[in-house]
Amino acid sequence: VSELREAFMLFDYNKSGKIASRDVGPVIRSVGLKPSEAEVQEIAQEISQTGGEVDLSTLIQLISKIVSNPPTEKSDELCEVFKSYDKENNGQLSIAEVKHLLTSVGEKLTDDEADELLKMTGCVHNGKVNYESKLSFHLILIIQEEF
Repeated sequence: VSELREAFMLFDYNKSGKIASRDVGPVIRSVGLKPSEAEVQEIAQEISQTGGEVDLSTLIQLISKIVSNPPTEKSDELCEVFKSYDKENNGQLSIAEVKHLLTSVGEKLTDDEADELLKMTGCVHNGKVNYESKLSFHLILIIQEEF
């Protein structure tokens, strides 16, 4: 997220903690994501409906919801780790299981960092984390670099 935050701050011209919808494409692309122009327009349109500006946390949620970026090798590896813990083989893990993995495997996060990470990516639905959502975990990988 440090890269995303840096790009975000460059486009936060008045230092309000928000950027304009017109700046969304360059910010998203600056971290290596490759949204289509239609995806950028969809994000910009959602932002325009709520005043034309967006904060970093909301932007991350919109990216997770809208952008269908090709999976990275690293996110494929992470999905395989999660898959090995998926006893029901349904592409989902409980929040507790994912938090355990994020706080005890590899570059360990604190509980608060893991909570914030899951919140920012928007990949939690009905108490479960869809680990097969490649974009959500691509974002987790980006955000985890900050912690």
